[in-house]
Amino acid sequence: MSTQDETKQEPRLGVDVIGFGVGEFAYLLNVFEGPARDRSVSAFRAEDLVDDATLSTAGASSLMARDLATLDEDGDLAVQGVAAAVATALGQATRWTEFSLLTPESMDNVMLLEAPDVALMLQPRMLGTWFAFAQDPSISSAEATLRVVRQHVEQHADGTAYLVFKTLDGEKNLLIRRDTDSWTTGTPNFDMDEVAETEGLDDAGLLKAIEESRG
Repeated sequence: MSTQDETKQEPRLGVDVIGFGVGEFAYLLNVFEGPARDRSVSAFRAEDLVDDATLSTAGASSLMARDLATLDEDGDLAVQGVAAAVATALGQATRWTEFSLLTPESMDNVMLLEAPDVALMLQPRMLGTWFAFAQDPSISSAEATLRVVRQHVEQHADGTAYLVFKTLDGEKNLLIRRDTDSWTTGTPNFDMDEVAETEGLDDAGLLKAIEESRG
């Protein structure tokens, strides 16, 4: 299994979105091996998916049918285009940011994966499908994170966000709430069952809090 270097046609944040079925996603998680791939499997809670050989085979067939995979000169299956970008993000990420976008009635999830040459956001939808879109290359990952949170509270006046910033070495957590004209962040201390809040932040202050939590 391999990838072909055709990632220049990545979708753009908020503009182009491409969906992957559950089998396709299972296959893409299996393209690479190593600690980063294992961290992705854990972050997506996909242990059962990657161990299902039948599911991955069906996913590979689907990717070929969609011209997102082909046989290379050695006769091995190679993913290409956007599928190659997703496989690279899953298999070579150095940072994973998990968004829980909350309202009193619902919760939505987004995952931002950052690898050396690609940064992608993935969002789960029905029947185990995932939609992928690239981070806007004109902004930083911290700014992209702020944009997602801001869009959420613009659409849901009572919306909040819970972010988990993960690396291979550990993770940090950040709670975000929009007040009338400012932001409040909370840093949980799970050992003490406490949350340290910082109130009265403008967008620049929230961006700095995100950057500090990212490490």
